[in-house]
Amino acid sequence: MRLRSYMAPGFPKELFLQVGKLIGADVEFDELRSGPEFGDDPFARGEIDLGWICSTSFAALALSSEQPSVQLVGVAWVPTDPGSASAPRYFGDVVVRSGLQTTDGSPVTELHQLGGLSIACNDPISLSGYYSWRVAVSDSGHDPDTFAEIRFTGGHEQSLEAIVAGDVDAAVIDSVVRFSRGRSDPAIASLSVIDRLGPWPVQPLVARGSMPAEQVAEIRHSILRADTSSGSELGEQLNRAGLDRFVEVSPDHYAPVVRALAV
Repeated sequence: MRLRSYMAPGFPKELFLQVGKLIGADVEFDELRSGPEFGDDPFARGEIDLGWICSTSFAALALSSEQPSVQLVGVAWVPTDPGSASAPRYFGDVVVRSGLQTTDGSPVTELHQLGGLSIACNDPISLSGYYSWRVAVSDSGHDPDTFAEIRFTGGHEQSLEAIVAGDVDAAVIDSVVRFSRGRSDPAIASLSVIDRLGPWPVQPLVARGSMPAEQVAEIRHSILRADTSSGSELGEQLNRAGLDRFVEVSPDHYAPVVRALAV
């Protein structure tokens, strides 16, 4: 089996290598995007059997299609972040650089004050790093295409580096990535979180649509039964990534993402 992760480097490669070892899959990485680009389908082409992808890609490939090329394996990680409330969900954290002010000198403390400023976003596929922003801006009554200057950085790590360097005014960051980085990086920990967009369902593990149900169930059960205690190899990688454990999820968990794609 071939497993492709689109989650590195925001999540450590070793985590996916451990999962690959657990289920007997060869692991490869695409570090340029959060998932297959809309209109691109490596599952239908037979390039990969499994993928850890952004839920926007899953929605485009599965929830919005009559003949989906992918199916949900049915396991999801639970972030350590207390805001996730021990559930497989996360946020798009809107962070601003220290001392950021509006044009009239007021401190920026709310999302609506970011109008006309520069915002670092992950990539055009990312849920937490782009679509969550579009939904929030649209819900506030503004046009997400003109509200602020969007600068795509190519990843959450790059967005964090851009705001720490002062290259942008704000950034929208995967809350798990921000939380885990903040534990060891004082510059990240010092960023002000002015809004948490969501919660949203975490990134899913998917299998090609033609994979037999028995094989999918075997993969799911292997991951759910795995030792994720603090002393285990998998548990150490989960902790490093800011994650706690794996739980079972159904396709309904990802239904809210379809709305995000429509904004």
